[in-house]
Formats: sequence, structure tokens, C-alpha cells
Amino acid sequence: MQAQQLALAPQSTVRRAVDGFVRLAKLERVLALACILIPAILILFDDLPIRSSISDYYKMRWDQLFYFPLTAVSMLFVVNGIVKERRAYNTILGTMLAGVILFNCDDFPRTHVLFASVFFIGNGAVILFYSSLKDYSFKAIMAAAILAAVLACFAFHLISLFWLEWISLAMIAMHYFIESSYGVEEPWRLPRPLQRAPDAG
Repeated sequence: MQAQQLALAPQSTVRRAVDGFVRLAKLERVLALACILIPAILILFDDLPIRSSISDYYKMRWDQLFYFPLTAVSMLFVVNGIVKERRAYNTILGTMLAGVILFNCDDFPRTHVLFASVFFIGNGAVILFYSSLKDYSFKAIMAAAILAAVLACFAFHLISLFWLEWISLAMIAMHYFIESSYGVEEPWRLPRPLQRAPDAG
């Protein structure tokens, strides 16, 4: 619901809309935290040295620690895309992540790489072109960080794919932290007299 629509709505409707924004912001923050923490959890509970990629952790002894968090993140993407207006691309990204989980990197290498590539490239496009952040220089820095990680991994072989994926997830998380702050603040930018308007009955 846009600010103009809220301005014409009774106070109880405005309150429900604000509560919806706040709940969605909390969802986006959970999504952001999960993106940052999942690689650390995989390292912590695996018996081996750091694996070559996040996807390779599907073979860890406690593989539920791979499947459950990533499935939850996938569903958070889908829910965000369904609930938040004009964010249908998140539903697509959630579906791509589900494909990464369903088609493991050993038995379905091409399919797995396809889903993973669309997921990470799609998130990069979202950060650049669909973020609520108006500071384009900051968005450019985020995109440059991902590009630098890609070059460090594939061109110079300085880091493994695991670290590239974690850096990319961190940039995605930063994007959702930003989105969640906009989600909380936007409804309160209505003029004060409109916020105090009596219910229409």
C-alpha cells in the first residue's frame, strides 16, 4: 500500500498497514541473518576442513544442517516475493535456491550450476536495479565487491568458490538489511495530521 493510499485511509487501516510493514521488515532481517550465518554453521558442524563450496556440504554427516537452513531461506525469498508488492523476482530467486538444494552438485552438476548461477546473478541484478537504496555509489561498491570476489576466485585463484559464495551471500544480506530499514520507516513518513485522523467508522 502506497503512502497516498494510506493518507486517505482511516487510522485503523493505517495501523494495520504499518504492522504489515514491520512484520515484513522482520522477515527480511531474518533472511539477511540466515544468509550470513549459514556458511559459518556449516563450517562449525562439519568434521572436515572448509569444503570447496557451500553446495558440497550436502555430504556432511549432519546434512540436515545443510538442507534445513537453505530450505528456510528459499521459502523466505518466496514469501517475500508473494507478500511484498512488486517483489515477484524474489519468488523466482527462492525457486532458484530450491533448485540448488534439490539438484546436488555431484549427481546433477549442470542443473545445479544453472540454478546457482541464476540465483547469485539474479541477486546482483536486484541489488543494482531494484534496491530501495538511492545511493548508487554504495550499490556500486556492493556490486564491485562481488565482482572482485569473482575475479579472485576464477581469474586469480586466490579464494575458493566457498568464500565467493559467502561474500555474495553477505552482500545479499546487506541488501535485505537496507530493505528492512526502508520497510519500517516508510509508513511513518506520512504527515502527522493524517496519522491522527479519526476512524471512518
